[in-house]
Parts: sequence; C-alpha cells; structure tokens
Amino acid sequence: IDTDVGSDFDDSVAIMLALQNDDLDVKLIVTATNDTTARARIVAKYLLATNRTDVPIGIGVAVNSCRQTLFSWADDVPLDTYQKDHGGIVRTDGVAAMYDVIKVSALPVTILAIAPATNFPSLLKRFPDVVHRVNIKAMSGSLYRGYDNSSEPAREYNVAQCASCSRQMYTAGWPVTITPLDTCGVARLLADSFDTVLAGLGPYSTILVASWVRWCSAAGSSACSLSPLVTDVFYDAVAATLVTTTAGKFVDFKTVKVAVEDDGRTVVSEQGTPIQAALAWSEDGKGLQAWREWLGTQLAKNKPSLPAMLR
Repeated sequence: IDTDVGSDFDDSVAIMLALQNDDLDVKLIVTATNDTTARARIVAKYLLATNRTDVPIGIGVAVNSCRQTLFSWADDVPLDTYQKDHGGIVRTDGVAAMYDVIKVSALPVTILAIAPATNFPSLLKRFPDVVHRVNIKAMSGSLYRGYDNSSEPAREYNVAQCASCSRQMYTAGWPVTITPLDTCGVARLLADSFDTVLAGLGPYSTILVASWVRWCSAAGSSACSLSPLVTDVFYDAVAATLVTTTAGKFVDFKTVKVAVEDDGRTVVSEQGTPIQAALAWSEDGKGLQAWREWLGTQLAKNKPSLPAMLR
C-alpha cells in the first residue's frame, strides 16, 4: 500500500479494509508525500491497535514537512519505541522496501496506490525490472466527471500534486487500473452503512472510529456531518476495493487511453496509455449502494488480529 494517510480520512478506511479483507495479504505499507515519518507513526498506531505489527512500514520519499490533519493523533507513537517495545518493523528507505517485497514474490505484486505518486519515480529509476512483476490499482485521475459528480473533469489531487510522477506511473509498462473521480468521487457512507461500522466490536472498527472522531474534530464540520450522518468521500476505499475479488460487482470497467497533462489533468486521448478505468457504478448506479453496504460490513467485521489467528 502506497499511502498519504493522515490528510483525508479515506486512506485510513482503505488501510483498514485491506488489512482485514480475506482476499488480501498486505506485505508492506509505505508512506508518501509531506512528512512521511509522521505518516508512518499513524500507520504504526493502526497496526498496534489491530495487533498487526507483522506488517512492515516503509518511510517513503518526503516532499515537505507540512503538518496534516491526523498527525498529532499519532504523536504518542514514537517509531523507535514501536520497534523496540512492540516488535514493529520500520524501513527508513520505503522505496527499497517495496523492491524487496516485489523481488521475492512468486506472484505479481499489486501496489495499491492511494497517494500522489511521489515514490514511483525513485522506484522505477532504482529498480526498473519491477515493471514486469507489478500491477497497479490506483485512486487517480478524472476522466468524464469531476469532484461532487460535476460534469466537468477536474485536476484530481493525487495527479495534480505531481503530474510527472503520475505520468511515469501510467506509462511504466505495468498493468494499471484506476478508480477516477467518475466513480470514487461520490463514495460517501450514509448513516445506515456507517452505523454498521460504529456498532462494530472488533479492533479494526474500534480504532477506525476513534481516529475518525479525532479527524472530524480537526477537519471541522464541513468534512463530517453528524446529523444526518454522512462521511467524507472515501475515495481510496474504492481503490482498495479494486484489489478484491468483489470489485466487478460494484463498478463497470472500460479500457481507455489516458494521457497526463502537465497541469495534472488526465485526458482520454489516442496518444495516451491504455489503462483499465472504473468509469461507472454497476447496474445504473445500484452498485454504489451495494458497495456502501458491503464496505460497512467489511469494516465492522470482528476479525481476529494476527496473534489470535495463529493460536
């Protein structure tokens, strides 16, 4: 997982979904953009709370030290203590850690890319052979619809933060599948689905809700509506769904040629690179409600943490 967890809350949801989904075996979580060490502390806090310190953390390429919404929530988890007292694994060179996972895997590795693609130029430059051993599933771009389901495509954040990075990710030669704003841009959980998460008794839903409350407090009322209950947009949770075997139940895919322009726009063009894009929710939009219900159930599962599963 390549993530900028700690800014918007959708990364947190995607990580929790990936950690407890039975289809997925998370081998590494790498942080991206801004203060990647601070983001690693957030990952460590999630892994501690769910007893998943078996999952290594990689510290990705830092862009700047700008503080983000959830950073202070994990200030009580120093990474040296996380490693020394809790057996956590932290790799200071997250890009090399990505390569180490890829090179020993007998199967192609899927990178769940849910951040600006600032780690990818380094990965491709230092380890160019990875292109034959990797699939990309990403929250990226805006093809026909923009934010809030606008009919005007937008400069989607992950791409706009580093257009050249996203261009390298799109054109490297590995298979790329994206959920652009066309689908993930409307992925809010409504009261009935999020109530399922709030009622969850397992370690995953418990820490997720605790961090969501803290995030809402920091982000302000414009991000979280409590009456009626509506979450922020969970863009990255749709991307995480793409990695599961159930994705085809919720979204319709189409192969399109996409080019990344210098200003961060993603345009359908004959000069572009062929990618798979989730362009619409299935069954004329019914797939969105089915996804909401499925996600709520997934996040609320009382799945045992790793030590319990090994007993």
